[in-house]
Amino acid sequence: MPRNVTQFDLLISCPSDVKEELEIIKETVADFNRMYGAANDTSIVTKHWSTDSYPQSGGKPQNLLNKQFVLECDAAVAVFWTRFGTPTDNYGSGTEEEIEELINSGKQVFLYFSDRQINPASLEPEQYKKVIDFRERYKDKGIYAPYSDLAEFKKDFLNHLSLYFVNLLANGNENKSTNSSNLSVKGVRHGKITENPIMYKRSYQNSKFMADIESNIHSLFEQVRNIRLPDQTEVVDVSESESESEKDEKIVALDVNNSLANFGKANKEWQDQLKGFNSIFGSVEITLQKELQNEIKSFAEEFNIELNYNDFFNIGELSKQKQPFGGGPFGTGSSHSLVGSDDEKEKYRLLDQLYEKISEYRQWKSYFESLDSKFYIDLCLSNFGTSYDEDVDIKLYVKTGQLCIGKQLPLPNNDILETVINFTEPFFKPKKSLSVIEYDDYPEYVSVSPPDIHLYGLTRSYEEKVESYKEEYLESIDDIFCYDYFQEDGFDVICYKQSYIKQNTNIYFPSIIVFQTIPSTIHFEISSKYFPEVIKGELKPILEK
Repeated sequence: MPRNVTQFDLLISCPSDVKEELEIIKETVADFNRMYGAANDTSIVTKHWSTDSYPQSGGKPQNLLNKQFVLECDAAVAVFWTRFGTPTDNYGSGTEEEIEELINSGKQVFLYFSDRQINPASLEPEQYKKVIDFRERYKDKGIYAPYSDLAEFKKDFLNHLSLYFVNLLANGNENKSTNSSNLSVKGVRHGKITENPIMYKRSYQNSKFMADIESNIHSLFEQVRNIRLPDQTEVVDVSESESESEKDEKIVALDVNNSLANFGKANKEWQDQLKGFNSIFGSVEITLQKELQNEIKSFAEEFNIELNYNDFFNIGELSKQKQPFGGGPFGTGSSHSLVGSDDEKEKYRLLDQLYEKISEYRQWKSYFESLDSKFYIDLCLSNFGTSYDEDVDIKLYVKTGQLCIGKQLPLPNNDILETVINFTEPFFKPKKSLSVIEYDDYPEYVSVSPPDIHLYGLTRSYEEKVESYKEEYLESIDDIFCYDYFQEDGFDVICYKQSYIKQNTNIYFPSIIVFQTIPSTIHFEISSKYFPEVIKGELKPILEK
């Protein structure tokens, strides 16, 4: 017959020299489950990096372990002998970090120090000194136990494990008939539960991301300014300004055109062919678009960049020449190539790049201005009871007009859409912490963006790409803000379901909640499978200073 079993995850945290104790811990937990667990519909499951971690990139090893399973454990057992372990960013070792973080979060840690005989050949004095110093730090706190042999360790650990969990189960059984879980909505700030929900603003416009774009633009200004071309009004001596190869190319082109022209005068048909030839190989002088110049001037004035515009926008005698091949999806269509000196080509390329970067900067600034005007709050579903719960429905009530739902978030401009898609999670999805884990019932996300190259080599147009990215962005927002929205009696209501929540656990809402204005009160309602009554409450947010 199926039963509902309460599971407790026990982290095993030991340096590499503690091997025999590791096996004893697993055996002792199995003994506890057999003696006490089955009778109380409870099971303790051990977690250890060697069996419960998986290869993952994108972070420091200890941080990745914390995210994968350490932070979700309900208790831990740690054993030290001669080694302390490898330092992490904030602690002397990974074991120390796990102990300190779990203790600070109010979770049970069974801590032991081995006084077993040590083989001098295997002793590392520096490591052993760290163990002694750590033990000394905790000697007056009464949270660790020493042992001199493995039999003593097993007896002590089973006794401590039983005292703690049997007491926990007894208290849980007393309340099980009336209140198996204790659900509520809490505020979170910087990964920690707060007494009052804290509402905060964002400052993306002053972020390093924007500073880096500005710095890139200023660098491009300098690169363009450093390319000095002769004034176009000056008479330039061709023999000095052109290389021998450039002069030879012009002479050959001139001879070809003159020969064809003379030949064409005697024959109308050949004259028509000459027109076609000139239409392919003729060159057109390039002039900078007014929009490009105005955008660059506007940025320079805004950031007090002094420019001699005549010199800055001077690209010499640069022209573009039509080529018979190299264009189109298969390279069989016509194309254009730049004709001019290397400095003229480079300056033209840099000016075009500068214009694109300024345009990108304006689009990010507009998008960030909108995000910075909103108010944000991190909320979580909390279960402070002694038993798990399932099928939890959460409703949040906010006065109409104050809430900013997903579809009301700003839509990025076309040129930054593709990049913003990768930023939707950092912008709107809360990050797991020691105290609060992530919501994991999101709809399964599948990218809707088709490849740039279609069948037969045809490339998507710019407009097609924009529409595809827009659709992908909106779908990513819908996936994070996966609420049902309603309006009821002057309130905007958002609803979502939490399929399962363990005892003594906090789980973030699917998204950071976004507001147009600051609400004085947020009302919530919670119903669940194992608690028959609707839980009602209210939150009074305070604005972060």
